[in-house]
Amino acid sequence: MGLKRREFLQQAGRMLAALGISETVWLRLGDRYLQALAQPTGRKLALLVGVDQYPDSPLYGCVTDVELQRELLIYRFGFAPSDILTLTDALATRENIETAFATHLHEQAKPGDTVVFHFSGCGSQVGAIDSPGKRQNSLVPVDDVVPLLANRVVNDILEETLLLLVRSLATENAIAILDTSYTYPGFHKNGNFRIRSRPRHTIGQPSLRELTFAEDLKSSSNLRPAAVLLAAAANSHLAAEQEWNGFTAGLFTYALTKTLWLATPASSLSVSFSRAAGTVEEMAGLSQQPQIRRDNLKVPPGVNFSSLMLNSAAADGAVTAVEDSGKTVQLWLGGLSPGVLECCDGSVFAVDGSRGDRLLLRTRTGLSAKAQILDGIDRTNRQLTGGELVREEIRVLPRNISLTVALDSGLERIERVDATSAFAAVTHISPVGSEQPADFRFGRVPETTLAETFSDRTVVSGRRYGLFSVAQTPVPDTEGDGGEAVKVAVQRLAPQLKGLLAAKLLRLTLNEGSSRLKVRAALTTLAPQARVMVQRSPIRGDRTYRLEPLSADSEKSANVDILSVNKGNRIAYRMYNESERPVYAAVFSSDRAGRLLAMNYQSENDAAGGMSRAIAPGENLSVPAAGAFGWEVSGPIGLAETLIIFSENPFARTLAVLEEGMPTVRNASPIRVLLNPLSVAQAVLEDLHAASIPSVQKVGISTDNLALDVNVWASLSFVYRVV
Repeated sequence: MGLKRREFLQQAGRMLAALGISETVWLRLGDRYLQALAQPTGRKLALLVGVDQYPDSPLYGCVTDVELQRELLIYRFGFAPSDILTLTDALATRENIETAFATHLHEQAKPGDTVVFHFSGCGSQVGAIDSPGKRQNSLVPVDDVVPLLANRVVNDILEETLLLLVRSLATENAIAILDTSYTYPGFHKNGNFRIRSRPRHTIGQPSLRELTFAEDLKSSSNLRPAAVLLAAAANSHLAAEQEWNGFTAGLFTYALTKTLWLATPASSLSVSFSRAAGTVEEMAGLSQQPQIRRDNLKVPPGVNFSSLMLNSAAADGAVTAVEDSGKTVQLWLGGLSPGVLECCDGSVFAVDGSRGDRLLLRTRTGLSAKAQILDGIDRTNRQLTGGELVREEIRVLPRNISLTVALDSGLERIERVDATSAFAAVTHISPVGSEQPADFRFGRVPETTLAETFSDRTVVSGRRYGLFSVAQTPVPDTEGDGGEAVKVAVQRLAPQLKGLLAAKLLRLTLNEGSSRLKVRAALTTLAPQARVMVQRSPIRGDRTYRLEPLSADSEKSANVDILSVNKGNRIAYRMYNESERPVYAAVFSSDRAGRLLAMNYQSENDAAGGMSRAIAPGENLSVPAAGAFGWEVSGPIGLAETLIIFSENPFARTLAVLEEGMPTVRNASPIRVLLNPLSVAQAVLEDLHAASIPSVQKVGISTDNLALDVNVWASLSFVYRVV
């Protein structure tokens, strides 16, 4: 919506008096937007800004970020659409942003209200006029100005100015979210990531009116002590966006909004933020680490933002529109993970709070989908309406899921031709172009990486090939010998690719946000110190949608971020069954090199049990077994993941495939490196499919794909950093 300058001038007096800003400076802020509707106490206001269309450095996911935040705030946290102002692309000028903040947020917010400001776009650093060596963080609006040697003034918004604006609000429940980075590394892309910083080294300075505006804000007598800022990355790190199947979004914004869709009334903002930060690290490594910051270090760093949360169930998405005389609906699926979202055609969703409405997903474009209403209530008294929350009920996955490998743009044409041909000969592996969404990348190993890999600094002649993450981080143990042919390199990597695909398939079972199975698991260290590190449990594991409490104070841990575990430490997992039926558990561990381990494998005729042993209601089971000395952490430095998959049915197919791929060893450890990881992962999915058949038949859908009832299994993930 346009900002009306005349209305702004007529009502600016209240803002001038509140902030102590001179009329001359305030008039420079330009046009005005004001849309105020009568609201009860506890109003919720938001200003969301996203810029893709920069003149010389276009981004592709910032407007999507605005949509992610808007849908979350409306459908999950009860913001009125009229109280959310969005400025995207051409509207996101410096003057419009600052004016909208003043008129939409400052003039309307009252004590006790909730205020959210979000910015997605390029960041930068600009010099101080009086101290050229001093740099200040800044946000780049759409009307970016290229500084000249004769005129170094830029049109940026200082981060300091933004935080002062937040502190000027009448409510303590105000927060700023910035998905941007301030450092230009000399390139705008890193693997499949596009970096959100102005793509040139800064030689500019803030404008005099920007500095004057900030000084006037500082002089205000009603500034709150500090402002809370959720930052996508540390000042010296990079914030990036990524293309997924059908949409592009900021890593941080997508992770944060997805986490908040699954938040419960028992969750705190800091807990949800930590989970989102962990997700970002899994995707980007240590190059992007989100932070909770305050602009006043003297104020305690705790975050109290409970007023944002509604007393409602966690959700995977919401109904945004009802069409075709109530036969079809439009959905927004902001709570689903990218992997599940990509495969979810044909899945079934249930409408929370309804009397049996089920929705069959027919088509999807990005995060939006169209679904058919399958069955449900007598509609003479009630129709589905927009805003109703939905959750997964039956997850449908194709049986032919592949691992996608992007061919790096640094490869020569003949190398790409040979790599495409070689990958085509490896089953379940799909090569794509450098710019396309992918699970991993294939390319040459840079000389700097070689120097870091070989401690003796041995000089190796010839090109070397290897695998990389989408953030261009080398996958351990994939570098080949110098001078090998591309086809030989692909053949060499085939076993590791199968292991990485197996880990991808197992990760598609994650359903902590949708399962109602009442189970939980805890990761413990046994040596050098015995303590519980973290616990996981399905969010909907009981009727109040809250995590089941731990049974002993000694097991409580607030740590939900990525853990660091030293090589050589000994760890164990404890699994609890708090449901009314026996459950079975399969425990798998994977590392960055594609190695997959079965951690509780034991044969069917082994009296000690293991994967074949049922955990009775009210009982718990340790892996390794209670009394053992745990599992010694090994493998390459970096992230490792353990998946604990609970099921109401035995893992019959999985155990059979494990038996086929295991050599006969007397007194063997239940922890085994899998020689046939892909076959094992496929068997796990088939077991969950078999357990789901009664529920699928009851719903009445028919599919040749895998149909998994999210309530008959619970898959929990423990990710930690091996150091």
